[in-house]
Amino acid sequence: MTKNEILNQKVWQKMQAELDSFISELKTKPPDELIKSAYELIYKQDILQSFDFDVDGNYPLTDEQAKSLLSIKYPLDYLYQEWLDYDDSVLDTLRQSNDFAIDKQIERLKSRAEKEREVR
Repeated sequence: MTKNEILNQKVWQKMQAELDSFISELKTKPPDELIKSAYELIYKQDILQSFDFDVDGNYPLTDEQAKSLLSIKYPLDYLYQEWLDYDDSVLDTLRQSNDFAIDKQIERLKSRAEKEREVR
């Protein structure tokens, strides 16, 4: 295993342990607290997954990037907090996706109506 692979593995293990701890803590909370924390949980899971660690030999971080994350006590929370400050919004992405899906459905309906006219 290369040095880079080892560093990436350490980052993944640290962030996975942080996520596991967060989930364990959530399990002790009342339902209202769980609901309030749902967004955070989902995005922390997504952040970790976004790296695709060791998927088909993928080690996404350079040595420098891995070391910088390892220097942070809670790297997953750090990335989550930075995500919260990020300019783009998930809602913007959802809106674009919705627009695309609706346009696609409009095209299907137009195509269907056209085929029905041809049959008549």
